[in-house]
Amino acid sequence: MAKPLTLYLGRITPWQVENPRYVATVSGSLEPIVTAGAVIAGLPAVFDLDTAIGAQLDVVGLWVGRARTVRLPIPQPWFSFDDDRLGFDRGVWKGPFSGSFGVYSLDDETYRRLLRANILAKRWDGTVPGAQAAFDVFFIDPATHVFVQDNAQVPYPQILFAFDEEGKGFDQAYWFDPAAAKATTERVDVSMTIGVSGRIPGPLELGLLAQDAIPIKPAGVMTTYAVTSVDGAALFGFDVQNEFVSGFDAGAWGVEPERLLEA
Repeated sequence: MAKPLTLYLGRITPWQVENPRYVATVSGSLEPIVTAGAVIAGLPAVFDLDTAIGAQLDVVGLWVGRARTVRLPIPQPWFSFDDDRLGFDRGVWKGPFSGSFGVYSLDDETYRRLLRANILAKRWDGTVPGAQAAFDVFFIDPATHVFVQDNAQVPYPQILFAFDEEGKGFDQAYWFDPAAAKATTERVDVSMTIGVSGRIPGPLELGLLAQDAIPIKPAGVMTTYAVTSVDGAALFGFDVQNEFVSGFDAGAWGVEPERLLEA
C-alpha cells in the first residue's frame, strides 16, 4: 500500500515544522512521488482479471492471447423481437461500433469469462475434469449442460500378470493374449466430443464454439461439437437416461454449432 503524504510531512522536525515555506517545499517535492507510488501500487488491481474493466481488460486479453472482438459466422446475430433465436438472453446487442457482418466486441463480463476459460484451456492437464472446468467457467446458464466425452476405448490392459510384484498377482492383473491385444488396440477411437444439451446457447456462444474460441484439443485427437437440435432436450444416445444424454422419445440429434446458426 502506498504511504500517504501526511506520513512524510509528519516526520519534519519541530524546529522546521513552524516554517510554512519549508513545509510547502517538502510537500511540493514529495507530492508527485507519493502520487506516482499510489498509481504503481494500484496497478495490480487495475489489471487483475477479476477487477479489470475496459482498456485494462483488453491488456489482460493480450497477455492471455484472446482478443475482445470476435467474428460471428452468421450475417445477423443482433437482438430482435419475434425471433426465438434472437430474443432476450439469446440475441446479441449491437453496439455503435459493431460491424454489419457479425463482428462483435464482447462486453466486459462475457469477455472476462472467455479469458478465464482460455487460461484454463492453456494450462489444461489433458484430463476430462480439466476440460470440463474450462467450459463450466464460460457457460454459466444452469439450463445449458456442456459436457466432455472422451471417445477413446480403453486399449489392451497394461497391467499384465507377473509373479512377486505387488498389484500384478492373481485376481489383480491380466494374462497376456496377443490376439486380444491386437483386436482391442485397433478399436481405439482417438477423438473427443464436446456435447451441449438442455437449453440451446445463444448465437454468441454458438459462434464461439464454432470457431474454437475455447481451445480444448489434445494433440493428435479429433475434437467435435454436438449441440442438441431441440431446445431443452438432451442429446440422443443409447443406454443412458439423464439431462445430458437420453434415448428414444427424449434425446435429440446432436448437430454442429454452425448448423444451428444457419437454421
